[in-house]
Amino acid sequence: MLLRSIIIQTPASTSNCGPGFDTLSIALTLYNFVRLRERADGLIAPVDALRSDTHAMIEEAAFSFAAATGIEATGFDYEIWGDIPEARGLGSSSTLRASIVAGLNYFHGSPLDLDAMIRLTTKLDNAPDNACAVFSGGFCIARTEPKTFAYREHVRFELPDLLAFVAVAPAYKVLTNNSRRVLPDVIPFNDVVRSANSLAFLVGVLVSGDFARLKGAVNDYIHQPYRELLNPFGSESIEAGCHEGAYTGWLSGSGSTVVCVGPPEKANKIAAAMEQIYTANGVKSRAYRLVVQNKGLTISEESPPKE
Repeated sequence: MLLRSIIIQTPASTSNCGPGFDTLSIALTLYNFVRLRERADGLIAPVDALRSDTHAMIEEAAFSFAAATGIEATGFDYEIWGDIPEARGLGSSSTLRASIVAGLNYFHGSPLDLDAMIRLTTKLDNAPDNACAVFSGGFCIARTEPKTFAYREHVRFELPDLLAFVAVAPAYKVLTNNSRRVLPDVIPFNDVVRSANSLAFLVGVLVSGDFARLKGAVNDYIHQPYRELLNPFGSESIEAGCHEGAYTGWLSGSGSTVVCVGPPEKANKIAAAMEQIYTANGVKSRAYRLVVQNKGLTISEESPPKE
């Protein structure tokens, strides 16, 4: 029996994009990689030592794939590496779950189509926006069921390299579950209206390509104000980036990363200004100068070792 080996490459994503809570996402040129090697004994095993919660995440994705397809999924060894920081709002957990779902789907002859894989990953990760961007790349708008919030479908647009995404990740984590607990059950009507207005305009500008019109136009009143205590200095960092020429900025996912969007020629100044806010407050951070990733998840099969 020939045991195959594949490498799955998955892009980071910035989700919500301000007012697009659980709806908008953009894939970025920062990556995680997972190598899967089939095993004949059906076991799931890491090649290197991993935290138990990471292994549990991998196993859950594999078992969920088997349940969703009715297939007894193959066992595999796996390796994980990449540059997407954990628990920073750049979709790291979505990339790992998507890698297992897509990898097993590949091994078993693609019983799940794209939407089915996104639906399963969303069920595992509770992030339809990130899941869409990981699989499809580009700028994604996720549609969910009104009652259950389960993923239903998405619309995708490519974005050009004319837009730079400066992501600054401070040296503290924000767990999604914790960040959702601080959100209110009731939001003032006017805040919903203001956020909906900003959301519609943001989508229109990104699709039209007239990016300069983003300046001052992206505002959120649904989740970002309530998450500020978990993401100290984030608002100041975004403001500093905008002062240096960014069109706008937002909290990436639930944080702690903040993202500013602007012209590529100003990216270095924007990044320096954003990082300086954290430095001045005694917080280490790392800046990433990125552009949109329009391919989404890719799988490459490795040649079997020569005997």
